[in-house]
Amino acid sequence: MKWKSLVRFPVDIRRARQILRDKPVSPVSLDQRPIALRLSTNQMMIDAGRHLATLAHHCIDARSPLYLSTDAMTLAAIAHKEYGRRMLAMPGVTYVEDSRQIPADAIVLADGSVGSHHPKRDFIQSDTTIQLDIGRDIDRSVPVMPYPMHPTTLGRISPCLLGDLRNHRRWFSVLFAGNQKPRYGDQQIGQGFGLLNRIEVLETVRQSHPQHVNERFELANRTDSIVLSDSRTDPVSASNWMPVIASANFFLCCPGSSQPTCHHLVESMSVGTIPILQYGDRVTPHLIDGVNAICFSDRASLVDAISRAVSMPVAEIARMRRSGAEFYDEHLCGTRFVKNLRDGQFDLSARRICLPFHDHNFHDAATTTARAA
Repeated sequence: MKWKSLVRFPVDIRRARQILRDKPVSPVSLDQRPIALRLSTNQMMIDAGRHLATLAHHCIDARSPLYLSTDAMTLAAIAHKEYGRRMLAMPGVTYVEDSRQIPADAIVLADGSVGSHHPKRDFIQSDTTIQLDIGRDIDRSVPVMPYPMHPTTLGRISPCLLGDLRNHRRWFSVLFAGNQKPRYGDQQIGQGFGLLNRIEVLETVRQSHPQHVNERFELANRTDSIVLSDSRTDPVSASNWMPVIASANFFLCCPGSSQPTCHHLVESMSVGTIPILQYGDRVTPHLIDGVNAICFSDRASLVDAISRAVSMPVAEIARMRRSGAEFYDEHLCGTRFVKNLRDGQFDLSARRICLPFHDHNFHDAATTTARAA
């Protein structure tokens, strides 16, 4: 345990207990089989705890109560994270100090670490306990949890809204909206995954298609316009984020700072905006060029991908948009994944699921039996 965690423990544990004490009762009936999250490490606290908040959201959306079982130190660490606090505050999330308080019929998800910073422990105690393999590599011999939307976005959408946004008027061609700070231009993505980093992608598009590129939304006045918006100078409000994505036919899905997959990909496909990306093979199943995505492999093919997008016939765009939205419904919807996991729709004989959300593996590499190409 890090020294700073020990120092801030009294403040964080008080905060956690206050959140748990003061939160409201769930306004909906959570009448489906419960799901429990049993944590012994900080693996799920990456990215400010956003994966905790999104998992809790999907459980509640699936009408399953979520039980959190962990020790006081880990609970305090969760409360220290922005989205960890959001998860603790959700009606339908119940904290239990003793794992024996977890309902007997619950599906138990355990982080069961054998990583270098945590002692090796065996959490697989019954047929209803599933180990979470959190990390980089994709093991497709077990169910692969889709990368989630951003927690703030999840709290603002519904099936009805997604349906409306899939029919939204598309008034320009290609969009990127996100942070363009220098750290997105370091070599971590290239060295770790063999991909162009975010800044390389954006600069390639700017240099190859200057006649189409606009840096701000209000300057995009043609259907073949490309908007490359920097959230530091041209921010989009949370309430307007999904309508903005639904205003473009294509979203340029640049990688994150340390690993390729970003919430932009899932959000764009949910509203039928076609992704342009270099990491279609990081999605399970793979995205297919010309069917539900435009895929590229290097700078030259990126230039070609953008040219294809801005000149694509309307009928072909409509076909790809429909295919992309259907792919989201079938493979990227987190609530659907949780329902399938809960209701026995997956082969769980290995009692593991894969969460490829990071730039390195937290889990024991020996347990990963199949890798992505």
